[in-house]
Amino acid sequence: MKTITIKQIKCFENEDLAGDDEIRLEIRADGNTTDTLHNEDFNDGETWTLNKSYNFTNHIQFKMMEGDWPDPDDHLGTHIINSNTSLINAAVSFTKDDADYELLFDLIVQNTTTPAETTDPLTGSITIRQFFSRIGKGIIPQAEYDNYIEDNRLYRIGNEVISLRDTFQRHSSQDGNKSNTKWVRNWIQTHCNYRSPDTYIGDKPEVSSAVSIFFTGKNWKTVKNEKSVQISGFQDYSRVTYTDNPFTHETRDWNWDVIPDPQFMYLLGEGYKGKGSGTNRIPVIHNEWETGSFPLQWRPFWGEYLTFWGRHIWDVGHAPTVTEIHPAHTIIREHTSAAPIGTNRVVVPINEAYIGMGLSGGYPGHSGDRWDAEFGGVPDDVWGDTTDCWSTNLKKHPVKFKFYPPVKRPNNNATLKFNIKLCQHILVNNNNELDDFLELTQNDNPAYGGEDLAFRDWNTTSGFSRENTSNEFKPSFTLKEGPDGMQSYYDVVIDLSEMSKIPVGYHAIIQCGWNTTANTTLQKYEVTFKTIKALSTDEWYDDWHLYYGVNGLWSAWWTDDFVEEGDTYTHNKKFSFWTVDDMPIVIRDTGIEWDGTDYANEKLDTIDLILKGADHFNSLRSKAATDDHLTILSDTSNIIEFRVKGKGGDTSHQWKIKIEKK
Repeated sequence: MKTITIKQIKCFENEDLAGDDEIRLEIRADGNTTDTLHNEDFNDGETWTLNKSYNFTNHIQFKMMEGDWPDPDDHLGTHIINSNTSLINAAVSFTKDDADYELLFDLIVQNTTTPAETTDPLTGSITIRQFFSRIGKGIIPQAEYDNYIEDNRLYRIGNEVISLRDTFQRHSSQDGNKSNTKWVRNWIQTHCNYRSPDTYIGDKPEVSSAVSIFFTGKNWKTVKNEKSVQISGFQDYSRVTYTDNPFTHETRDWNWDVIPDPQFMYLLGEGYKGKGSGTNRIPVIHNEWETGSFPLQWRPFWGEYLTFWGRHIWDVGHAPTVTEIHPAHTIIREHTSAAPIGTNRVVVPINEAYIGMGLSGGYPGHSGDRWDAEFGGVPDDVWGDTTDCWSTNLKKHPVKFKFYPPVKRPNNNATLKFNIKLCQHILVNNNNELDDFLELTQNDNPAYGGEDLAFRDWNTTSGFSRENTSNEFKPSFTLKEGPDGMQSYYDVVIDLSEMSKIPVGYHAIIQCGWNTTANTTLQKYEVTFKTIKALSTDEWYDDWHLYYGVNGLWSAWWTDDFVEEGDTYTHNKKFSFWTVDDMPIVIRDTGIEWDGTDYANEKLDTIDLILKGADHFNSLRSKAATDDHLTILSDTSNIIEFRVKGKGGDTSHQWKIKIEKK
């Protein structure tokens, strides 16, 4: 037996300019006429609360008609629900021409089996493992992280043990009470389209037909509210998108996928993205931040460890519907390097963190509630489309995170040290300047005369000065001990609450490591991106926006002229970095061929090169022997120069690159 409860119908828009359309909902259970519901006066923005339940065995049909007298009734759509899976807060939409209605319902499928390990039942029972992982696998073992990430991992970090208590505390700090089973039920209903436990067979349950019609309306719906949530995990991919619609985006998004740490797994919805296959399938959460509000120096790089905060939403503009952090406002990128912070400036392995905080997360629209929550309303002198900004009052969001060294403690006499390599911020004096800054983040072409770089590059932000941050507002470090009573990590805090003006951006680079070299192998490299050649282009508008880098270090090239096939451009951009032990060298780029608007651009093919350590040169030689996209041009013991072509995409390019051991 299945029970469906129709909770409410929402009218987003009807066909009658004067309103008062008549709605008729016909309900047939297992092919039999069951009920007909009428509403004779339904206007835009109204909600019709029903709370009526119906039982059925195989399927139930909903047919909606709209009356617009004196015209004949319009058939807005028919939906048949036959799922064998329980669905909570599911929705179907009825749309035709200008009409747009949404029906919200719960479907309860009675279970015949009861798993041994259970909490409070919603339908049958839900296992603890299913509750915490959302994918029927439980907390992901470190071996599975290693198996998937492999040589994409740019560093090693001291592992923090995640206990059940830690997970409850994390949930509680972000979502509320965890002390009773009623909350478990509420969490499931709030965060995901719930599946009953008997559907968790194998690695991942099949997506039901109802999921594809799960939400309708605007492209982003908050999961719970406008409150920022935190998430941490390993970085998977990072790229600029080429498919954004200019009617819903001020600038293109930057997209990045993260493999979340176990205590953040609850933020994933049922339709989570995944990598791998079989028993090695790894859950991934997708995240976005508009490029006009997101400096290059903050953008994630493959294999880093990330901690970030932002708006937890359902992306209902794509199928299947999944949860995202979109947009973010604060991001911390951690990767391994080396620096002279040891005793007597000895070079030691370090964990280096790039921290970025931005008032503007982008322009998802319908964000008036965000202004209310962050600033008590839209400030005077902020007007027009800048009011659509998803704004964050950085004074109200202190940053707190655990900052681990990259290697184990070398000996009992070793002490942990930190260094603040850079700390700057950008302030505006008043609301007029705030509006000017938000206008800047909406500029759609970063290449035009160099004037529209806007907030895409921290070092060249147009029209606003970067200030060195005073000690009061720099990151603070508190040394913490592990279970063995030995130094283990730093608690890092950034608190801008007492700043006298309005912070719109904050950027810091911090480092930590042991005061001695430990039993590690350090190697310094210099990678030079020498030239780039266009192998093929679109024939209409050939303006390239390209981002490229190595091991967490980024650069960008935004042309303001046409790129023609066969053109070669000289860059000679140098990146200096360290590897530790068998760390890889990861060389990546991502870009688009811009067509003059933020719509229907071509995707540039991608350089994706991972050279395994510790012998990176031999790794490159081995790849070149079997990969026709890779050609070695010169080769010595300390310098190797090669040509590498992109793969995939709609256009084609190749780099000439030199790697030198220093």
